[in-house]
Amino acid sequence: MTIFAIALLFQQPPVLPTGGALTKQAYILSSAKAVPTPKVVVDTSAAPDLAEWGTTAATLMEQWYPIVWNLLGTDQSKPAETIKVTFQLKQDAPAYATGGGIFVSIPWVRSHPDDFGMMIHEMTHLVQAYPNSRSNPGWLVEGVADYIRWWRYEPEAPRTKITANNKYTDAYRVTAYFLAYLTHKYDHALVRKLDKAMKTRSYSDALFEESTGKKLDALWAEFVATQVK
Repeated sequence: MTIFAIALLFQQPPVLPTGGALTKQAYILSSAKAVPTPKVVVDTSAAPDLAEWGTTAATLMEQWYPIVWNLLGTDQSKPAETIKVTFQLKQDAPAYATGGGIFVSIPWVRSHPDDFGMMIHEMTHLVQAYPNSRSNPGWLVEGVADYIRWWRYEPEAPRTKITANNKYTDAYRVTAYFLAYLTHKYDHALVRKLDKAMKTRSYSDALFEESTGKKLDALWAEFVATQVK
C-alpha cells in the first residue's frame, strides 16, 4: 500500500452542510402535489388573424402555470380557475396583467409573433398576485417575473449585458440576471422566499442578507465585478 493510499485511510471526511445550509443547494418546489390548471380563455375577436397565435399561447400558459406556481412562494395561495386573455388594438405595453386577466397588444404580436415569452412574464404576475403594499419594490416585482421568463422558460436566450452603470433596481432583465446569479451561488430558494415575503407583506432588503450573509449593495457590487471586465 502506498503512502498516498494510507493517507486516504486516515483522512477526515469533509464536513457537509446540514439544515438550512443544505436546502439552499436544492430547488425545492412549493408543493409536490399537482396544481389545478386554470382554463385560459382567449378573445381575439378584435384580431381574427391572431386566433391561432392565441390558441398556442393558451396551451403554453396552461402547461406552464403549474410550473410557475411551484417555482414561487405559493404554498399559502389559491390557484386561479380561469385566466382571460384579451387582444386589444390600442395599448401602450406589449402585454399587461390586471384583474386576473392579461391584455395583449395586437400590433405587437403581429410584428413579434415569436414573443410567447411575454405571456409567461404576464402570467407570472398573476401568480405573484401581491397585495397592495408599499414595501414591495417594483424593480423586484418585475425582476421576479423576468427571472421566471428568461431563466426558467427560455434560458437559452442571450443574456442582457451588465455594465458599471446598471443598478439592481433597473428591474426586468437586469434584476432577473442578478437574481439568477444569487440563486446559483447562494440560495436556490431565494426567488421563492422573496416572492412569499412580498405575498405576505413581510418583504425587506434584509431578506437578501438572511439568505446570503451579505448586504444587498455588496451583493450587487460582487455581481457586477463578475460581468464587467
